[in-house]
Amino acid sequence: MVAGAPRCDFCHAPLASVHCAACFTLNPADAAHCAGCGEKLGLEPLDVVVELECPTCNARLRGFGGGSGTLAECGACGGQFVEHALLADLLERREHFRTVPRALPARRNPAEEPVRYLACPACRTRMNRNNFGGTSGIVVDTCPHHGVWFDAGELPRILEFVQAGGLERARERERVARLEGARTEHVAVSWSGSPADPPADWRSLAEDARELFEFVLEKLGRR
Repeated sequence: MVAGAPRCDFCHAPLASVHCAACFTLNPADAAHCAGCGEKLGLEPLDVVVELECPTCNARLRGFGGGSGTLAECGACGGQFVEHALLADLLERREHFRTVPRALPARRNPAEEPVRYLACPACRTRMNRNNFGGTSGIVVDTCPHHGVWFDAGELPRILEFVQAGGLERARERERVARLEGARTEHVAVSWSGSPADPPADWRSLAEDARELFEFVLEKLGRR
């Protein structure tokens, strides 16, 4: 049974019924704090009407409004489809306003999970699969126009990854990669000329070597 599943796999009895207004994680009705983000549970997000079906099990999705967008959730499998604007808001709040130092969550190997491509619940086009943040180990399905699909339990894990500094590390890796790429390109361009016209740094080294060679010859000639 998936942690945080909305219903029991055997008897289909409801297990979690209270949504967190901060991260939309389902929690038991008697919980005081969200199991996904730790926020105090109170008012739930507002229901909104969505005409969407689950790309995994074809069940009708239930929508929740989050101010900047909509999250649609499957009551059967627990998957969630988050519009881009709302997801960006959730990630920004977790990264900038909850600055409690935390260790990165344990990573899973995406290669151990079956590969399947899902259709976007909004436009039905095939979504792209990508390892969120490059190193989170959580493969999500993304529609470039409408939103991101998270399997049951993946959104809280993503938010935990972000709070632990995962996106900050990813941005730093991209910055270093860009610098290395620019340096490699500069060297390639510098050497693209003729062998008789090497880069300026190498010309300077050659001149120094020539002057040193002439100095040695002069000293030898005076003996």
